[in-house]
Amino acid sequence: MTQLSLRLLGGFRAQHGSGRPLAIRRKKAQALLAYLALHPGAASSRDSLAGLLWSGTTDDHARHNLRQTLFALRQAITPDPFIAEGELVELRENAVHVDVGAFERGVARGTREALRDATALYRGELLEGFRVDEAPFDDWLATERQRLRELALTALERLLALDLTAGALEQAVGTGLRLLALDPLRESAHRTLMDAYVRQGRRTAALRQYQRCVEVLQRELGVAPEAATTKRFREIQSDAPPEPAALALPTTRYVRSGDVNLAYQVIGEGPPDLVLVPGWVSNVECFWEEPRVARFLRQLAGIGRLILFDKRGTGLSDRVPQDALPTLEQRMTDVRAVMDAVGSKRATLVGYSEGGSMCALFAATYPDRAAGLVMIGSYARMIHAPDHPWGPSAADYAGYIDMVQRDWGGPLGIERRAPSVKDDEAFCRWWARFLRMSASPGAAAALLDINRDLDLRHVLPAIRVPTLVLHAVGDQTIDVRYGRYMAARIPGARYVELPGADHLPWLADAEAIGAEIERFVGEPGPAVEPDRVLVTVMVAALGPARKSGAIGEFRESARAEILRFRGRTLSEGGLSEAGSTILATFDGPARAVRCASAIVEASRRRGWVTKAGLHTGECDVHPEVLTGPALDIARRVAAAAKGGEVIVSATVRDLIAGSGIEFAPRGGLAAGPGVERRPLFAVVSAATAVRAAGTVVRLTSS
Repeated sequence: MTQLSLRLLGGFRAQHGSGRPLAIRRKKAQALLAYLALHPGAASSRDSLAGLLWSGTTDDHARHNLRQTLFALRQAITPDPFIAEGELVELRENAVHVDVGAFERGVARGTREALRDATALYRGELLEGFRVDEAPFDDWLATERQRLRELALTALERLLALDLTAGALEQAVGTGLRLLALDPLRESAHRTLMDAYVRQGRRTAALRQYQRCVEVLQRELGVAPEAATTKRFREIQSDAPPEPAALALPTTRYVRSGDVNLAYQVIGEGPPDLVLVPGWVSNVECFWEEPRVARFLRQLAGIGRLILFDKRGTGLSDRVPQDALPTLEQRMTDVRAVMDAVGSKRATLVGYSEGGSMCALFAATYPDRAAGLVMIGSYARMIHAPDHPWGPSAADYAGYIDMVQRDWGGPLGIERRAPSVKDDEAFCRWWARFLRMSASPGAAAALLDINRDLDLRHVLPAIRVPTLVLHAVGDQTIDVRYGRYMAARIPGARYVELPGADHLPWLADAEAIGAEIERFVGEPGPAVEPDRVLVTVMVAALGPARKSGAIGEFRESARAEILRFRGRTLSEGGLSEAGSTILATFDGPARAVRCASAIVEASRRRGWVTKAGLHTGECDVHPEVLTGPALDIARRVAAAAKGGEVIVSATVRDLIAGSGIEFAPRGGLAAGPGVERRPLFAVVSAATAVRAAGTVVRLTSS
């Protein structure tokens, strides 16, 4: 029975035959064990081992150190796996299993299965990161590392050829990427990977692979690719992309987000990752029934790994009650759940129509998860306003919602959304079916109702990730001025006006959209570590309390509510001096408002008077301390509140459309000379709203 298992590729890890970890803390003990394990059944002299690991001391001292180290190893590993007879030391051949030996045996067998298993064992170089500062051992280790690395490269090349012969293209691409990760200068691997992409129908990915080859050769060696590589690139470049209809469709999978199951698909290979955020309604499986849409999606998948999903309440995701359709805040949570499910730590968000609005808020709130932002035919506010002089009036928009419910089932809005194919009977049939399979009439109308109250204009300057805004100049659904407005207010955004008139991105402008996105992802500009993020700041203050210890109880109760609503309690110098004020931040404004309301209500039940103010805006990033303009405004909002009130800025109100929270106007804050006052709103319950003297602003989804 094997007494010992050693993993030496990618580091040092030892465990007993039973699977229990074996702790060997001294580096030279690890080195001695690894050296003997790589020569099982072969005896080494004590002098050679002592000289290998203790070359800088006297022979007697070196042999003494060897005896002590061997003694420690024999005490740690039972039963004793060593044979030490006179001047010779060895490990029993059947006492140890070493990943290096299994790797070499698999490569020697040479079958496709054996090579796949063997290359999976090569997790990194031999004893990666390991050194003992003894020249004899370190020299031996460097030689062995190089030998095993070359063996791994040879194995991956053979496996790549066998994968292609078997027609296993997905596996071939994975093998090719591993090979290039190990040796990015291996030009033959770049060519083979280009061919694998072409056979998959991923012409764009093949062309991008050539560009990677050019870049790495120039950067590392200062040379151009070989003639054979450039010739293959030109052949691929001149060929028309294959028709993707016969290609395999991606599998629909599900992930849990809260109490809702979300449908998603993944196609292509990354990095980079792209998350496609749909507009009004979607169905990830119906997408693939229309060749134009399928071609557009495969074009995006040629850029990187494409992640699709249906938002809650639509498509193949769980249906939800019409008064529980997703707010932007919930949709951001759902995107994070899908990204986590596929192991995507950072992705470029690509949103079309209303999906772009959510992407903008996501990029400002979670810049660490957003590698870039692409908005296609999108908007920050839908309804006409004095300072936003385009878009439908509130009355016209209400009439449109009524029409949607009345006419649902046919090719609704095809003349405005897709004028280039409005006379294409097959597309019209697909569009009608796509809408029916994506949402019910009531859900479709309720989602439009949420969009009526949406206003993200205050968020745009807080977006700090690379941004691309695409808009068709003749878009009849979302006027081109929406796109121009957003691009002008997002720092550093690149704006591209498309020549077509289709609102749907997979029609007349599809090729141009794909090319712009590929260029953007390939050259996103310098990576900037965001020093500010978008947060909702809550300032809650306890009024004068008669009871001794009330302040401590208030703070403990408030912290419990902040934790329950997934906020962060922070400190801020001047704000917390008296101890009766508590400060918290939230990545979702609706949760922040509900938390503030819960704090005020909990205080009321205890006989205390508490008030709270909230604002959403930019704050500086610090581990525990909050600074920035959003804090200053939140403090002023809180100061304007009366006892028992929760007051919010207009920005907070505009971001939580569809949440069911009701507001009544409460005056405003002075904003400075020549600047309009900032409107304020008080949170009211349904019962209070009926009795409120002022007009109630009702933000519901139905």
